Amino acid sequence: MGSSSIPMTTRHSAKASRWRLSPLDILRSPWANRDLVSRLGRREIEARYRGSVLGLFWAIMQPLVLLAVYTFVFGMVFQAKAPRMGMEDAAADMNMSNFALELFAGLIVFNLFSDCVGRAPSILRSNVTFVKKIVFPLEILPWSTMVMAIFNAIVAILVFGIFYAFVIGVPPVTILLVPLIVLPVIIMILGFSWILMSLGLYIQDTQQVVGLILTVTLFTCPIFYPLSVVPEPWKSWLYINPLTTVVEMIRSSVFMGVTPGIGIWLIYLGASLLIAWIGWIWFMATRRGFADAL
Repeated sequence: MGSSSIPMTTRHSAKASRWRLSPLDILRSPWANRDLVSRLGRREIEARYRGSVLGLFWAIMQPLVLLAVYTFVFGMVFQAKAPRMGMEDAAADMNMSNFALELFAGLIVFNLFSDCVGRAPSILRSNVTFVKKIVFPLEILPWSTMVMAIFNAIVAILVFGIFYAFVIGVPPVTILLVPLIVLPVIIMILGFSWILMSLGLYIQDTQQVVGLILTVTLFTCPIFYPLSVVPEPWKSWLYINPLTTVVEMIRSSVFMGVTPGIGIWLIYLGASLLIAWIGWIWFMATRRGFADAL
């Protein structure tokens, strides 16, 4: 679907020229433009797989191949010996299939984060027409990227669920808490995306810096290793990583049947809302110069 097929009206012109500091405005714009968000989201999904022979089937093949690779590398190559993630006993043996599942669960969260944040600095330059030639609610562009990322995450979760049922069996009821656990991550991603969209337009080095930060984020999050093996002086530093808390919560609820602490979740949600609000304010304050920067 090309950009020319997306209907434009001038009803956003007044909205584009005035904005408030209310956090509720973060939700008002995507709700008012929900049809446009849906169309742009479908365009993002189609663009990723357009021209390939297998098309959307790649969305299923990729997580399947990743699971196979993780099982082989971390199970067979490393002698199928690893500490069970989320367990305090770092010497516990672990089945290689379980290890692959726990690793894969963490990577689903990271991929959701990196798909959006990694794309954010180039969004405005990839949509020059929207910025320069038509009246368009630019603030909804991260939402369309989020639709694509959530679609990929859902496909990966389906593959994960089938493999989980085959290897482990019936999951604990706490698995139903996963959408709530991931909610703060989605809110936080939007805040980072608004900030990086603006910075990426004014400072072209932003894309390279974000790539480095995402690499650091991947390896400082307890995805390839359990938090329990990190030396105590360094363990608290890993919580600076915005994904550490949610990855630990997901593993606890999905593999151990433990309900995450409501207090920690509320703090995480509050911090995510603050980041989203700051990102919204930054984006709205800097958007006037977007057309001149291109």
